[in-house]
Amino acid sequence: MKENMNSEVLVNAEAFAIATQMYVRLRRVCGRVIDVMYLVNNKDYAKHIVDIALSTEDEELEKQVTRLRPLIDLYPEPAVVIEESEVETKKQKEVQQETYSMDVTAEEIYQAQVHHHYIGALR
Repeated sequence: MKENMNSEVLVNAEAFAIATQMYVRLRRVCGRVIDVMYLVNNKDYAKHIVDIALSTEDEELEKQVTRLRPLIDLYPEPAVVIEESEVETKKQKEVQQETYSMDVTAEEIYQAQVHHHYIGALR
């Protein structure tokens, strides 16, 4: 497990370094701005940016793409994370619905607004 985390960190660090260099070069060559953090975490976006970089026919970008391509294949698959986050989001919504009461009295509304009426409270 620890070895897996270390290799993932190294892949992300190397991909981040390459992506920042691509960011600068793409901005200079074609005025395109990319999201470096999203490129490092999303395989589909990284492939899309690789296609854009190759379409510029810039020599430096082609070098960066050849460095980045092997790392893209090492990106973790996001499918499991998405399923877990959806389940977690549903649970959080259920908890929020249970904790918040829909019955708010006029007195509670008044008490919440009273301090706004008195300007001296700010002094």
